Amino acid sequence: MISQRERGSDFLRVAKIAGIQIVLNYWFIVLIMLFVLADMGSKVLLVFSAVLWHEVAHALVAVRLGYRVKEVQLLPFGGVARIEGLGIISARDESWIAAAGPAASLVLAAFAYGAMLYFATWSDVWEFYMRVNMMLAGFNLLPGLPLDGGRMLRAWLTSYMDYKKATLIAARSSKCLSACLLFVIIYQYIESHTVNLTFLVGSIFLYTVAKSEIEVAGFRTLRVLAQKKGELMARGIMPTAYFTVLSSVMVKDIIPLFKPNQYSIVLIFNRECKLCKTITETEIWEEIPEKGLYITVGQLIS
Repeated sequence: MISQRERGSDFLRVAKIAGIQIVLNYWFIVLIMLFVLADMGSKVLLVFSAVLWHEVAHALVAVRLGYRVKEVQLLPFGGVARIEGLGIISARDESWIAAAGPAASLVLAAFAYGAMLYFATWSDVWEFYMRVNMMLAGFNLLPGLPLDGGRMLRAWLTSYMDYKKATLIAARSSKCLSACLLFVIIYQYIESHTVNLTFLVGSIFLYTVAKSEIEVAGFRTLRVLAQKKGELMARGIMPTAYFTVLSSVMVKDIIPLFKPNQYSIVLIFNRECKLCKTITETEIWEEIPEKGLYITVGQLIS
Protein backbone atom coordinates (compact mmCIF):
# COMPACT_ATOMS: atom_id res chain seq x y z
CA MET A 1 0.00 0.00 0.00
CA ILE A 2 1.12 3.54 -0.60
CA SER A 3 0.26 6.75 1.14
CA GLN A 4 1.30 10.31 1.84
CA ARG A 5 -0.58 10.78 5.10
CA GLU A 6 1.36 11.85 8.15
CA ARG A 7 2.18 9.27 10.77
CA GLY A 8 0.36 9.79 14.05
CA SER A 9 0.39 8.14 17.47
CA ASP A 10 -0.92 4.85 16.05
CA PHE A 11 2.58 3.77 15.04
CA LEU A 12 5.59 2.42 16.89
CA ARG A 13 9.15 2.94 15.57
CA VAL A 14 11.07 -0.34 15.48
CA ALA A 15 14.06 -0.04 13.12
CA LYS A 16 15.74 1.79 10.26
CA ILE A 17 16.77 0.06 7.03
CA ALA A 18 18.89 1.90 4.43
CA GLY A 19 17.73 5.21 5.90
CA ILE A 20 14.05 4.24 5.75
CA GLN A 21 12.24 4.25 9.10
CA ILE A 22 10.25 1.07 9.80
CA VAL A 23 7.21 1.56 12.05
CA LEU A 24 4.45 -0.76 13.24
CA ASN A 25 0.78 0.15 13.00
CA TYR A 26 -1.22 -0.81 16.11
CA TRP A 27 -3.39 -3.12 13.98
CA PHE A 28 -0.24 -5.07 13.11
CA ILE A 29 0.61 -5.30 16.80
CA VAL A 30 -2.92 -6.62 17.46
CA LEU A 31 -2.44 -9.28 14.79
CA ILE A 32 0.87 -10.36 16.35
CA MET A 33 -0.81 -10.62 19.76
CA LEU A 34 -3.55 -12.80 18.26
CA PHE A 35 -0.90 -15.14 16.84
CA VAL A 36 0.71 -15.35 20.28
CA LEU A 37 -2.64 -16.03 21.98
CA ALA A 38 -3.34 -18.74 19.40
CA ASP A 39 -0.04 -20.41 20.39
CA MET A 40 1.55 -19.42 17.07
CA GLY A 41 4.17 -17.08 18.53
CA SER A 42 6.98 -18.91 16.76
CA LYS A 43 5.51 -17.91 13.41
CA VAL A 44 5.36 -14.20 14.17
CA LEU A 45 8.75 -13.58 12.55
CA LEU A 46 7.58 -15.30 9.37
CA VAL A 47 4.53 -13.03 9.20
CA PHE A 48 6.71 -10.00 9.93
CA SER A 49 9.20 -10.87 7.17
CA ALA A 50 6.40 -11.52 4.65
CA VAL A 51 4.78 -8.14 5.32
CA LEU A 52 8.17 -6.38 5.24
CA TRP A 53 9.06 -8.05 1.92
CA HIS A 54 5.68 -6.98 0.50
CA GLU A 55 6.23 -3.38 1.49
CA VAL A 56 9.88 -3.19 0.44
CA ALA A 57 8.69 -4.11 -3.06
CA HIS A 58 6.47 -1.00 -3.06
CA ALA A 59 9.40 1.12 -1.90
CA LEU A 60 11.85 -0.24 -4.50
CA VAL A 61 9.45 0.38 -7.39
CA ALA A 62 8.75 3.89 -6.07
CA VAL A 63 12.48 4.64 -5.91
CA ARG A 64 12.89 3.19 -9.42
CA LEU A 65 10.21 5.61 -10.66
CA GLY A 66 12.08 8.54 -9.09
CA TYR A 67 10.28 9.01 -5.75
CA ARG A 68 11.85 9.18 -2.30
CA VAL A 69 10.54 6.83 0.40
CA LYS A 70 10.56 8.42 3.86
CA GLU A 71 9.28 5.50 5.92
CA VAL A 72 7.49 2.15 5.78
CA GLN A 73 4.51 1.49 8.04
CA LEU A 74 3.67 -2.18 8.58
CA LEU A 75 -0.06 -3.02 8.67
CA PRO A 76 -1.82 -6.37 9.19
CA PHE A 77 -2.20 -7.12 5.47
CA GLY A 78 0.67 -5.23 3.91
CA GLY A 79 1.94 -1.79 4.77
CA VAL A 80 2.20 1.84 3.77
CA ALA A 81 5.22 3.37 2.07
CA ARG A 82 5.18 7.12 2.73
CA ILE A 83 6.46 8.56 -0.52
CA GLU A 84 7.38 12.17 -1.17
CA GLY A 85 5.53 13.70 -4.11
CA LEU A 86 2.79 11.09 -4.05
CA GLY A 87 0.19 13.85 -4.16
CA ILE A 88 1.01 14.55 -7.82
CA ILE A 89 1.77 10.97 -8.80
CA SER A 90 0.34 9.84 -12.11
CA ALA A 91 -2.29 7.11 -12.21
CA ARG A 92 0.18 4.92 -14.10
CA ASP A 93 2.90 5.27 -11.45
CA GLU A 94 0.45 4.69 -8.60
CA SER A 95 -0.76 1.50 -10.29
CA TRP A 96 2.79 0.18 -10.77
CA ILE A 97 3.76 0.92 -7.16
CA ALA A 98 0.55 -0.63 -5.80
CA ALA A 99 0.91 -3.77 -7.93
CA ALA A 100 4.50 -4.36 -6.79
CA GLY A 101 3.49 -5.60 -3.32
CA PRO A 102 1.11 -8.42 -4.35
CA ALA A 103 3.52 -9.44 -7.14
CA ALA A 104 6.39 -9.72 -4.64
CA SER A 105 4.23 -11.73 -2.23
CA LEU A 106 3.29 -14.18 -5.00
CA VAL A 107 6.99 -14.62 -5.89
CA LEU A 108 7.79 -15.39 -2.24
CA ALA A 109 4.83 -17.79 -2.06
CA ALA A 110 6.16 -19.63 -5.12
CA PHE A 111 9.60 -19.83 -3.48
CA ALA A 112 8.06 -21.21 -0.28
CA TYR A 113 6.12 -23.77 -2.30
CA GLY A 114 9.31 -24.96 -4.00
CA ALA A 115 11.09 -25.16 -0.64
CA MET A 116 8.17 -27.15 0.79
CA LEU A 117 8.64 -29.78 -1.93
CA TYR A 118 12.41 -30.09 -1.50
CA PHE A 119 12.79 -29.77 2.30
CA ALA A 120 10.41 -32.28 3.85
CA THR A 121 11.69 -31.66 7.40
CA TRP A 122 10.46 -28.06 7.35
CA SER A 123 7.46 -28.64 5.10
CA ASP A 124 4.92 -27.38 7.64
CA VAL A 125 6.86 -24.13 8.12
CA TRP A 126 7.22 -23.57 4.39
CA GLU A 127 3.54 -24.35 3.86
CA PHE A 128 2.58 -21.77 6.49
CA TYR A 129 4.91 -19.22 4.85
CA MET A 130 3.40 -19.93 1.45
CA ARG A 131 -0.13 -19.45 2.80
CA VAL A 132 0.82 -16.19 4.54
CA ASN A 133 2.22 -14.73 1.32
CA MET A 134 -0.73 -15.93 -0.75
CA MET A 135 -3.09 -14.36 1.78
CA LEU A 136 -1.13 -11.09 1.63
CA ALA A 137 -1.28 -11.05 -2.16
CA GLY A 138 -4.92 -12.09 -2.40
CA PHE A 139 -6.21 -9.80 0.33
CA ASN A 140 -4.29 -6.80 -0.99
CA LEU A 141 -5.72 -7.28 -4.48
CA LEU A 142 -9.26 -6.75 -3.17
CA PRO A 143 -10.67 -3.46 -4.56
CA GLY A 144 -10.90 -1.50 -1.32
CA LEU A 145 -8.82 1.19 0.36
CA PRO A 146 -6.18 1.21 1.72
CA LEU A 147 -5.40 -2.11 0.01
CA ASP A 148 -3.31 -2.22 -3.15
CA GLY A 149 -6.33 -3.30 -5.18
CA GLY A 150 -8.16 -0.23 -3.90
CA ARG A 151 -5.24 2.00 -4.90
CA MET A 152 -5.22 0.52 -8.38
CA LEU A 153 -9.01 0.93 -8.61
CA ARG A 154 -8.76 4.57 -7.57
CA ALA A 155 -5.89 5.20 -10.01
CA TRP A 156 -8.03 3.77 -12.82
CA LEU A 157 -11.07 5.80 -11.77
CA THR A 158 -9.10 9.08 -11.75
CA SER A 159 -8.82 8.72 -15.52
CA TYR A 160 -12.59 9.32 -15.67
CA MET A 161 -13.39 11.46 -12.63
CA ASP A 162 -11.84 13.68 -9.97
CA TYR A 163 -9.75 12.26 -7.13
CA LYS A 164 -12.32 12.84 -4.38
CA LYS A 165 -15.11 10.98 -6.20
CA ALA A 166 -12.72 8.13 -7.07
CA THR A 167 -11.72 7.90 -3.41
CA LEU A 168 -15.36 7.79 -2.30
CA ILE A 169 -16.10 4.90 -4.67
CA ALA A 170 -13.01 2.95 -3.57
CA ALA A 171 -13.79 3.63 0.10
CA ARG A 172 -17.39 2.43 -0.32
CA SER A 173 -16.03 -0.71 -1.94
CA SER A 174 -13.84 -1.15 1.13
CA LYS A 175 -16.87 -0.87 3.44
CA CYS A 176 -18.68 -3.50 1.34
CA LEU A 177 -15.68 -5.82 1.69
CA SER A 178 -15.70 -5.21 5.45
CA ALA A 179 -19.38 -6.20 5.59
CA CYS A 180 -18.69 -9.33 3.50
CA LEU A 181 -15.90 -10.41 5.87
CA LEU A 182 -18.22 -9.86 8.82
CA PHE A 183 -20.87 -12.02 7.12
CA VAL A 184 -18.30 -14.81 6.61
CA ILE A 185 -17.29 -14.57 10.29
CA ILE A 186 -20.92 -14.91 11.42
CA TYR A 187 -21.56 -17.78 9.00
CA GLN A 188 -18.46 -19.68 10.18
CA TYR A 189 -19.44 -19.15 13.80
CA ILE A 190 -22.95 -20.52 13.18
CA GLU A 191 -21.59 -23.51 11.26
CA SER A 192 -18.55 -24.45 13.34
CA HIS A 193 -18.70 -22.25 16.47
CA THR A 194 -15.28 -20.79 15.62
CA VAL A 195 -14.26 -17.18 15.04
CA ASN A 196 -11.85 -16.31 12.23
CA LEU A 197 -9.70 -13.77 14.07
CA THR A 198 -7.80 -12.77 10.93
CA PHE A 199 -11.04 -11.92 9.12
CA LEU A 200 -12.27 -10.06 12.20
CA VAL A 201 -9.17 -7.87 12.32
CA GLY A 202 -9.40 -7.38 8.55
CA SER A 203 -13.06 -6.35 8.69
CA ILE A 204 -12.52 -3.75 11.43
CA PHE A 205 -9.33 -2.53 9.77
CA LEU A 206 -10.98 -2.00 6.35
CA TYR A 207 -13.97 -0.15 7.78
CA THR A 208 -11.88 2.10 10.03
CA VAL A 209 -9.34 3.08 7.39
CA ALA A 210 -12.03 3.58 4.71
CA LYS A 211 -13.66 6.20 6.93
CA SER A 212 -10.30 7.89 7.38
CA GLU A 213 -9.64 7.92 3.61
CA ILE A 214 -12.99 9.63 3.00
CA GLU A 215 -12.25 12.27 5.63
CA VAL A 216 -8.92 13.30 4.08
CA ALA A 217 -9.90 13.00 0.41
CA GLY A 218 -11.23 16.55 0.26
CA PHE A 219 -7.91 18.01 1.39
CA ARG A 220 -5.86 16.20 -1.23
CA THR A 221 -7.07 18.37 -4.11
CA LEU A 222 -5.79 21.51 -2.40
CA ARG A 223 -2.51 19.77 -1.62
CA VAL A 224 -2.18 18.72 -5.26
CA LEU A 225 -2.72 22.31 -6.39
CA ALA A 226 -0.11 23.59 -3.95
CA GLN A 227 2.38 21.00 -5.20
CA LYS A 228 1.67 21.97 -8.80
CA LYS A 229 2.48 25.58 -7.95
CA GLY A 230 5.66 24.48 -6.18
CA GLU A 231 6.75 22.34 -9.13
CA LEU A 232 6.04 25.15 -11.60
CA MET A 233 8.02 27.64 -9.53
CA ALA A 234 10.92 25.22 -9.08
CA ARG A 235 11.17 23.89 -12.64
CA GLY A 236 9.63 26.78 -14.56
CA ILE A 237 7.76 24.32 -16.79
CA MET A 238 5.22 21.51 -16.49
CA PRO A 239 2.75 19.61 -18.72
CA THR A 240 -0.41 21.58 -19.47
CA ALA A 241 -3.86 20.53 -20.66
CA TYR A 242 -6.29 22.87 -22.41
CA PHE A 243 -10.07 22.44 -22.21
CA THR A 244 -12.62 24.29 -24.29
CA VAL A 245 -16.01 24.82 -22.62
CA LEU A 246 -19.13 26.90 -23.21
CA SER A 247 -19.91 29.60 -20.68
CA SER A 248 -23.13 27.72 -19.80
CA VAL A 249 -21.22 24.70 -18.43
CA MET A 250 -21.32 24.30 -14.65
CA VAL A 251 -18.11 24.54 -12.61
CA LYS A 252 -18.73 21.14 -11.01
CA ASP A 253 -18.49 19.54 -14.47
CA ILE A 254 -15.04 21.04 -15.10
CA ILE A 255 -13.35 19.92 -11.86
CA PRO A 256 -13.18 16.21 -12.89
CA LEU A 257 -11.04 17.27 -15.88
CA PHE A 258 -8.20 18.40 -13.62
CA LYS A 259 -5.51 15.73 -13.25
CA PRO A 260 -2.72 15.52 -10.63
CA ASN A 261 0.17 15.37 -13.10
CA GLN A 262 -0.72 18.33 -15.32
CA TYR A 263 -1.76 21.97 -15.05
CA SER A 264 -5.12 22.86 -16.60
CA ILE A 265 -6.18 25.94 -18.53
CA VAL A 266 -9.83 26.44 -19.52
CA LEU A 267 -10.84 28.32 -22.67
CA ILE A 268 -14.35 29.73 -22.24
CA PHE A 269 -16.48 30.27 -25.36
CA ASN A 270 -19.91 31.84 -25.76
CA ARG A 271 -22.79 30.54 -27.89
CA GLU A 272 -21.29 32.16 -30.98
CA CYS A 273 -18.12 30.12 -30.39
CA LYS A 274 -16.10 33.23 -29.64
CA LEU A 275 -13.47 33.18 -26.94
CA CYS A 276 -14.65 35.07 -23.86
CA LYS A 277 -11.83 34.42 -21.45
CA THR A 278 -9.00 32.09 -20.53
CA ILE A 279 -8.95 30.93 -16.90
CA THR A 280 -6.53 28.69 -15.02
CA GLU A 281 -7.41 25.96 -12.55
CA THR A 282 -5.82 28.07 -9.80
CA GLU A 283 -8.27 30.89 -10.50
CA ILE A 284 -11.17 28.44 -10.52
CA TRP A 285 -10.22 26.96 -7.15
CA GLU A 286 -9.83 30.46 -5.67
CA GLU A 287 -13.37 31.38 -6.75
CA ILE A 288 -15.07 28.15 -5.58
CA PRO A 289 -15.12 28.94 -1.79
CA GLU A 290 -17.07 32.17 -2.46
CA LYS A 291 -19.23 31.23 -5.46
CA GLY A 292 -19.56 27.44 -5.10
CA LEU A 293 -19.59 24.59 -7.59
CA TYR A 294 -23.19 24.93 -8.79
CA ILE A 295 -22.79 27.98 -10.96
CA THR A 296 -21.96 28.30 -14.64
CA VAL A 297 -18.49 29.19 -15.88
CA GLY A 298 -19.99 32.38 -17.27
CA GLN A 299 -21.17 33.35 -13.77
CA LEU A 300 -17.77 32.43 -12.39
CA ILE A 301 -15.96 34.95 -14.59
CA SER A 302 -18.60 37.69 -14.55
